[in-house]
Amino acid sequence: MEEEKLQNSGFGGEVKGVVYPSKVGLELLIPVLLVFGIGIVSTFGKSDLIGIIVQFAIMFAFVALFFSISYEVTDEALTITSLFFIKKSVPIKDITRIVESSNPISAPAASLDRLEVYYGKYSSTVISPKDKMKFIAHLKRISPSIQVELKKKNKK
Repeated sequence: MEEEKLQNSGFGGEVKGVVYPSKVGLELLIPVLLVFGIGIVSTFGKSDLIGIIVQFAIMFAFVALFFSISYEVTDEALTITSLFFIKKSVPIKDITRIVESSNPISAPAASLDRLEVYYGKYSSTVISPKDKMKFIAHLKRISPSIQVELKKKNKK
């Protein structure tokens, strides 16, 4: 569910933004849980308490990363946040195109059901908002010139 929040614009006023959480795909989450689960189970047999704690901590960090990714849209920018402190901001006026993708390239996206957002002359970033259609519609309301390329199943 998207969250509306107010952020300080830096000019004494506040800008209302909508936060779109990342979709968390089982195709990425299950392998992470399996790898760490197998490691934890094998460590139990050795009675290595430190090893178990370390593996749980690393697994927790991966899962927290997946669930912390979000995309905030204000009238000025798309801000991508990961792990609460890693932020990337793209001015919406610079966004030229959004293309549906399943590209597995490393990206702030916790699912393979992705959108590639093109901005500037040669830049792009891959994201995976939970509600892609609402996210795209929001960006198009702000900047109607954004071109959108969807796969057939999502075209309306």
